[in-house]
Amino acid sequence: MDAILQHIEQVLDAFQDGIWISDEQSVCLYVNSKYEELSGLSREAMIGQKATSILAQGVFDVIVNPEVISSGSPVSKTQKLSNGKYLSLDGYPIFDEEGKCIMSITFVRDVSLLRAMEDKLSHQRDVLDRLISINNNSDILTAEDGSNILISPTMRTFLAKVKRMARTDISILILGETGAGKDVMAQRIHSLSDRSEKPFIKVDCGSISPNLIESELFGYVSGAFSGADRRGRVGLIEAASGGTIFFDEVGELPLQLQTRLLRFLQEGVVVPVGANTPKKVDVRVIAATNKDLKKAVELGEFRSDLYYRLKIAVLNIPPLRSRKEDILPLAKFFFQHFCRRYNRSIEIAEDVYPVLMEYDWPGNIRELKNLMQEMAITCPDRELNAAQFSLSKGYISDVVTAEMSAPEFDFDSGKNYHDIMRELECRMLRAAIKKHAGNMAAAARMLGMDRSTIFRKIKDLEKHGMKVR
Repeated sequence: MDAILQHIEQVLDAFQDGIWISDEQSVCLYVNSKYEELSGLSREAMIGQKATSILAQGVFDVIVNPEVISSGSPVSKTQKLSNGKYLSLDGYPIFDEEGKCIMSITFVRDVSLLRAMEDKLSHQRDVLDRLISINNNSDILTAEDGSNILISPTMRTFLAKVKRMARTDISILILGETGAGKDVMAQRIHSLSDRSEKPFIKVDCGSISPNLIESELFGYVSGAFSGADRRGRVGLIEAASGGTIFFDEVGELPLQLQTRLLRFLQEGVVVPVGANTPKKVDVRVIAATNKDLKKAVELGEFRSDLYYRLKIAVLNIPPLRSRKEDILPLAKFFFQHFCRRYNRSIEIAEDVYPVLMEYDWPGNIRELKNLMQEMAITCPDRELNAAQFSLSKGYISDVVTAEMSAPEFDFDSGKNYHDIMRELECRMLRAAIKKHAGNMAAAARMLGMDRSTIFRKIKDLEKHGMKVR
């Protein structure tokens, strides 16, 4: 035994683990050569020093010695050194004859490589979770969208332009009225591009809370703010890496976020909330809006440099009323699609076609699609005819009735055309929301709008002192 004690330091130096021994006050009594190697500190700098004092100097971020002494039980933790290494600490108590804990011995291992692998797996798992969540909640038409049966010369020319643009990697701005198919067109561009096998992620700029949109887009690191996931979170832009990110209603982005989006477009990097190091991300950007961005720039609501950065390649989707040749093919396509979905065998009578052709379709393709879905569900017979199908009945009529039953406009009140139109729009939205007991998604379907469009319109009306909800 004496021979062992005489050579105890050589014995401890032979260990492949670092060893730290401290007394009941956490004062360092001994460290072996492996610990010197792992920590980068000399024995002289540590022996005689309290572990808590070295902790206060920022050499490492956690210790186990005091907890081992106070509890008399083994304690394990992961320690990060100021040099970036991660060490696993396994502390054990040493007792005297009376059972009092008088020392602790800590075995130390380098787990930096393991930690890096865990972080990488965690990051990949987070990306996968984000993609699954986005896929489950996406309202993009990923199935047939009817574009293959468009016959108007206008749309054939337009789709040829889409195909040419899709083969490039250029950022694209899609303009068009509500329901014209901007989100479907973005999906089409992605599917025709070299990125088609990679993620396609839609960001609904009009419906994400302003307080959350920065962390949603750019992600955040652990501890970035109160309530943040301790692992941090991957942003939507990074989750779309290699693929396409689609900013729907980009005109609704707050000015602060417009600045960060511009930096991403110019440099291809994102900086998560709470981080200092930028990340390079390879993502194609498609943006869409039914807002007049040029006017928004003049009003100071949209950055001019971002506007011109997005305006490089523009696709302006023609409204359905300007290409009437597409109405009947689309109506038949959607009706057959929904009949198959709901296992119904119904034919469209010839007298329905003039009704479809005479209507202006302010909600464009989405309004037509929603109406044909309702007809496929509610038609009581094996034939849909003009007596059962009328644009003066059904889902439009309830809102129209609500509007018409409201008090007459007071034209002597000094209100101009825009004031009156806002008031009319406010009545219509209020009636639609009330009909569906506040269910915005149902109200949007009824009106042939995106949910984000309803929220945007409500926000705009509230700016003018009108209460919709």
